[in-house]
Amino acid sequence: MHPSRIRGFLKVSVGFILAMLVSLPFRAPAQEDDLDQGKVFAIQARDYRMNHEFSLSMAFLPLDAFYKFFAVSGHYVVHFNDLWAWEAIHFAFSQYLDVDTGLKSELSDKWDASATDTPRIDYSFDTNLMLKPLYGKMTLFDSLIVYMETYFVLGVGAEKFETAWFPAGNVGVGMRIFLSDTLSLRFEVREYVYLEEGGVDSTLYFGVGFCYNAFAEERKVKKEEKGVKE
Repeated sequence: MHPSRIRGFLKVSVGFILAMLVSLPFRAPAQEDDLDQGKVFAIQARDYRMNHEFSLSMAFLPLDAFYKFFAVSGHYVVHFNDLWAWEAIHFAFSQYLDVDTGLKSELSDKWDASATDTPRIDYSFDTNLMLKPLYGKMTLFDSLIVYMETYFVLGVGAEKFETAWFPAGNVGVGMRIFLSDTLSLRFEVREYVYLEEGGVDSTLYFGVGFCYNAFAEERKVKKEEKGVKE
């Protein structure tokens, strides 16, 4: 390469590097006091807090291929704080609310086969520990703010079938949507594992509940407690 071209290339490269350095934002050297300062985060306190909860739910139990069950259930929950609660009693009634899928008749008419009778569930009750780690809000159609929380339940109880009572444990997850200080909706799913005579079996539970928060004013958030203006 010709020496004049090399010098020209070096001049252009140096000029480009100087232009890049000049365009970088200038930042003053960090002071000693700045090194000790951390980031500041503002977390808004909950607008809704539960106290003594009474709820009524409708549930669907897809027990097996032959029968599907609907249930009416009631709950009483003591909320200790924003994180922990105790569902002291959850009682479900499903007797006479079963739906025959017609599979037994189909087996008998088409293949002249009879299915083994499966016991139908009548009642269930359980008591559970409730953990509520997630709380937040979102906008609906950019016009309505919806407050909600997600909770997890873990507990023990029993299920009553046509034949007998069986001990059971259950685990579940749900979501609460707050309508006001006293009213809310719960959507949840639970898995009941019970010990029967022939071994271990399970029942799936899908529920939608309407909840009343008693004595809500005792735990209502005060403006001075928030610390952050909305």
